Amino acid sequence: MTTGCVLDVLIYVYDHYMMSDPDDLPGRQQIFSALAREGFTTGEVAHAMEWLSVLAEGSVLTSSMTSTEPWRAVRVFTEGELWRLSDECRVFLTRLDRDGVLSPEQRELVIERTLALDVEEPSLEQLKWVVLLALSVQPGQADAFARFEALMACEHRVARH
Repeated sequence: MTTGCVLDVLIYVYDHYMMSDPDDLPGRQQIFSALAREGFTTGEVAHAMEWLSVLAEGSVLTSSMTSTEPWRAVRVFTEGELWRLSDECRVFLTRLDRDGVLSPEQRELVIERTLALDVEEPSLEQLKWVVLLALSVQPGQADAFARFEALMACEHRVARH
């Protein structure tokens, strides 16, 4: 499956570095060298790192804005979002919102970062990776991360039957 160059780099970074102990992380140049050895171009890596920086900056803002009160509003997608996000993606986002996996602020960040991928119409699989990355970079998201993992585990069990 082709996920798009930016997401390919991000998945590699997530798998190899994001779940590591911060004290064990190599320097930025070592990460760039490892990505180059894997065949990623300098442009792809730079684009992915910029994408991740925007996600991290947005995560700092959303984590400070997120309230503990349940939010019950309907998200209306713009024309551009309707054009680029499939029905499947929009239903999935609504489910994450309803199930309390994403706050409204996190949902907006996920939508923005999903649309910033270098693909015309992001797939559901790509959206799930963006959600995973968004929850991973935000502090204090262990419960939301666990709900997301449980949701993914349920989907995989249902798909096998």
